[in-house]
Amino acid sequence: MEERINDLEEKLEEKDERIEELETRLRKYENPHTPPSKRRSGTDESPTSQDDEDDDVRTDGGTPGRKDGHEPEWRSTADPDEEVEVTRDCCPECGQHFDESVGVSPRLVEEIPDPQPPELTQYNRHCYQCDSCGTETVATHPDCPDEGQFGVNVIAQSALSRYDYRLPYRKIADRFEQLHGLELSGATAWHATERAARAGRCEYEQICRQIQQADVVHIDETGIKRDGEQAWIWTFTTENHTLYAVRESRGSDVPAEVLGEDFAGTVICDGWTAYPAFSDNLQRCWAHILREAEDAAEKQPEGEPIYDSLKQLYVALQTRLESDLTTRERAELQRVARRELESLIERSVPDGPVATLLGKIEGGLDHWLTFVGEPAVSPTNNAAENALREPVVLRKLIGTLRNDRGMFVHETVLSLLATWRQQGRNPYDELKRVSRNNEMISRDQAVPAVESSG
Repeated sequence: MEERINDLEEKLEEKDERIEELETRLRKYENPHTPPSKRRSGTDESPTSQDDEDDDVRTDGGTPGRKDGHEPEWRSTADPDEEVEVTRDCCPECGQHFDESVGVSPRLVEEIPDPQPPELTQYNRHCYQCDSCGTETVATHPDCPDEGQFGVNVIAQSALSRYDYRLPYRKIADRFEQLHGLELSGATAWHATERAARAGRCEYEQICRQIQQADVVHIDETGIKRDGEQAWIWTFTTENHTLYAVRESRGSDVPAEVLGEDFAGTVICDGWTAYPAFSDNLQRCWAHILREAEDAAEKQPEGEPIYDSLKQLYVALQTRLESDLTTRERAELQRVARRELESLIERSVPDGPVATLLGKIEGGLDHWLTFVGEPAVSPTNNAAENALREPVVLRKLIGTLRNDRGMFVHETVLSLLATWRQQGRNPYDELKRVSRNNEMISRDQAVPAVESSG
């Protein structure tokens, strides 16, 4: 009998603990607007309190909003351009006339103007003939493009809508009509975007020259279709510039063409064979080899210690390089790290993913540790991979480039927008600037700089 009583008491204690646990969990849902500090202390206040924070329970275990201890960020509002007095003459309930208001409840409302109709301007461009040499000259105006009937705003908006907002040309035309009553076709929107590319091609070439002079360049490439056939879009990225080049070749001829055969800088890249064929001064991407090592470890038990050793070596190198090392210390660290990689290569493993992994490590042995000796070199190629994200998204939307002119526009506008953003410049203002410069190249020149290599 006494044992049964003890069992019942134990069960009751367990139930009490369970009830207390459930009550604790339920308190989180009683008032989702109560701050966590008040929930813990049990000082729940009214859900309408202005001091309470939105703390709705989330399925991932976190809470929305700013973290504790972080200052809130308020959206700044400019002074009003106009003040409107909103009054009432009588009571809406009984009809009694009001003598005067007893207070004011201000509300700031930000609004955009109604769609503005297009402005039609006729530029009477005067023609002149030199009495001395006979040269005929037509006067120019920055707001009057050398060709076409649409101004710099239309050209800039078309290119931005295509490559920033990722709209089809048909929808770009619809947008112009909806916002401004400007009727144009999808083909016209394409021609306006092409004019933006031809106007910005001189700046594209300047970006190319800047990259050719860089000490370190990240390079990567991904596939894209040209009229249904395989092509590639290459990216060449530095700290302040990004250049895209669409080519039908994935060989070493493309970096040789873009960077020049005498390029003396360091190339950060993945393991594609075109890069060692182009340059001996490489830094192979550690993010790639660590992912491949992890994948090999999941497929083959012999890969686990190799993956762990690679990861530990990479972390140790990164930690050591955080201190201000001399050139001599860096060289010694590089020698020690190379011996570690060589010891991994010497391991005997059966054929399979791990053997393939060790072969890749051995094949890039001269290029894994460049970042140890050169402070400006990154151990990963994340910069180039990030630069390819926008072209990859566009590839999913547009499917294929139609011809050489499409390749030309694609690489030019993408390069300009990416570089301007890196430099903190406003893409819309910059597109208008290059359109106003009246340096638009001819359509005959609007093709990639190199013929297809096959």
